Amino acid sequence: MKLARLSHFNSLHRYALVRLTRLVRGIDPDKVVFCCFNGTAYGDNPRCISERLHALRPETKIVWLLTDEARARLKGILPDYVTPVTYRSDDAYRALATARVLVDNATQDRYLTLANGRQFYVQTWHGDRAIKKICYDLNMPGDSRRLEERCARVLTASAFGEGMYRTAFRYKGAYIKAGSPRNDVLVRGDEPRARAARKALGVPAGTRLLLYAPTYREKGDVIPKSAQMDMERTLNRLEQRTGDRWMCLFRAHYLSAGIDLAAVKGRVVDATACPDMADLLLIADMVVTDYSSCALDFIVMDRPALFYMPDWQAYAADRGVYFDAPASPLMTAADQAGLEALIDGLTPEGVRANCAAIREFFGYYETGRATDAACEYIIDRLGTKDRMAD
Repeated sequence: MKLARLSHFNSLHRYALVRLTRLVRGIDPDKVVFCCFNGTAYGDNPRCISERLHALRPETKIVWLLTDEARARLKGILPDYVTPVTYRSDDAYRALATARVLVDNATQDRYLTLANGRQFYVQTWHGDRAIKKICYDLNMPGDSRRLEERCARVLTASAFGEGMYRTAFRYKGAYIKAGSPRNDVLVRGDEPRARAARKALGVPAGTRLLLYAPTYREKGDVIPKSAQMDMERTLNRLEQRTGDRWMCLFRAHYLSAGIDLAAVKGRVVDATACPDMADLLLIADMVVTDYSSCALDFIVMDRPALFYMPDWQAYAADRGVYFDAPASPLMTAADQAGLEALIDGLTPEGVRANCAAIREFFGYYETGRATDAACEYIIDRLGTKDRMAD
């Protein structure tokens, strides 16, 4: 009961702070506030937009909401033109109250208000082709109102994503249908960036890379302390199949605690701290995940994405899913033997055909210019003091 009263007090405090700050200070027509994964990162779609926006319009005041831990970790990485503000602090709500545009890839607080016709919320999300249900589609208690219902624009990378946002956000507005900004580099390719990423991770020349990126679990420990996939067996199978040397890049979900990698030391690189998932996808030769949409970004490059789902039935029942993955074009495996059988059956022609089938299944919109499309929309709304709704 005390926690409930405290939460209610905090909500009222923040609501009042936002309204009062906006009343006193007004809206800054040149300010854009960014947030990524609940303030835990400087990356994903918001980072792409932030950096391109600065290049196109240097006078824009760019603010990033970051947890104290993230701010400490990003010292020396965060550009000088970015003003970092502690996530969910009073200063953060003051920044949100006075910003012309808010850009986020997760959800904002329900009690945050926007000034109609004067503030614009651009939602980029972090997985346009989700397997697991999100937001309202989860039927979670307490989800009586989400700020995402009132977005000015939602970026979408597929016809599937459009339908998902209609139900998951109850969003009725227009879309920017150009793809996900984080995928522009995958669509266009960037060899210098790929070489730099491999060097930063210490990957020896000539070594091929498997990216293992499992997601989290809703119940119990957020992710097992030992990998569901047998990393050593999988790497051995890849080496036997291809005749090349392979290493594994492990990437934990931002809500998970990671796993113990001691047993595979020397063959696995913990890439969880890598600030940009796009770098890992860019250099990977193969992706294995369970339910992460990162693999569905990866296939724009016509490279193999395998879905290792040993707990599919339980996960689908507990979390809720949008479609029957094993019955879809996704290459799925229910156990380690099935995963190795998928690896044994891979051919260049088969991989290209599978990637094309997945793109058709979801109705991809990836254009390679999603970042520019988002920036064009944002820039058109900056600099005018009395901008009205479109």
